Amino acid sequence: MSRIILEDVWYKNIVRGVSMKAENGVTAIIGPNGSGKTTILRIIVGALKPDKGRVVVPSRIGSSWQNPYYTFTKAEVIEEFIEIYGDKGRAEELLKTYNLESLKNSYTFKLSMGQARLISILIAISWDPEALVVDEPTNGLGVREKRMVEDLLKNIKIPVVIASHDLDFVLRVADYVYVLSNGRVVAGGPTLDVFYSSILSVLGFPEPYAVLVGRKLGRRLRSIE
Repeated sequence: MSRIILEDVWYKNIVRGVSMKAENGVTAIIGPNGSGKTTILRIIVGALKPDKGRVVVPSRIGSSWQNPYYTFTKAEVIEEFIEIYGDKGRAEELLKTYNLESLKNSYTFKLSMGQARLISILIAISWDPEALVVDEPTNGLGVREKRMVEDLLKNIKIPVVIASHDLDFVLRVADYVYVLSNGRVVAGGPTLDVFYSSILSVLGFPEPYAVLVGRKLGRRLRSIE
């Protein structure tokens, strides 16, 4: 089984003694701007070398960063996947598997933000990585597009680590959550345990509406749908 492990990881004064792991499902890192979320993702993929600590990661990690358009190198969506597979049939089959076949002839830089995010993630997993990291997966997305990204991430069969400020999305999609503050992990565990503890309110995070409703009903809801 692929897994990601960080033990007492330090990087400059941004990440300070972070320990976390991701072995299956979706693991989310949340925290205010400047808390070190993106830096941790860059350490995981090897773009940054920590000053101290132990990092265990698979040899092949896919990534989709905050601006998904940076992923693209071809004019049309289908061309991105033909370059990877060397075969148009396999490229079309992949898009069909994730219900994105309608985008195959779309110009990559004219995709909506949500469409670009979906294709960026699909490109990241198309070369069979052992884990995936996604930075701010819902930036600029509408409700329908968020649901599509949510469904895609839930159906990926490798460990996924996301960094996000979108607490409603994290509550819906994540299996595990780590909360950062000033570069340190201040809470971590199964998503519902973290969200229904007092840590979010203590740190000044607005609790998702589903959590507020869930508390009134005496239930631990992920959404109100």
